[in-house]
Amino acid sequence: MSKLEQLLAQRAAMDEAIAAEKTKGREEALATVRSLCKQYGITMREVKAHVLERKPRVGKDGAVVAKKRVVTKPANGVKRARVAKK
Repeated sequence: MSKLEQLLAQRAAMDEAIAAEKTKGREEALATVRSLCKQYGITMREVKAHVLERKPRVGKDGAVVAKKRVVTKPANGVKRARVAKK
């Protein structure tokens, strides 16, 4: 077995160990979350509302950035206007 084959085998073994550790950590975290939800009576609806809550955009310097406004042109090139009331 050449040095390259040995290193590739070690790499494959490390990749498997990393994947197993990620799975184990994820399962432990999920168990912790479930137990805390049960302990405090938190419902799935509350968790989902918190996860989906919109957060303000933050720039590189940490300041809140305004949303970019995208203005699209109409497909037929004609602008629509409100009809004046009589």
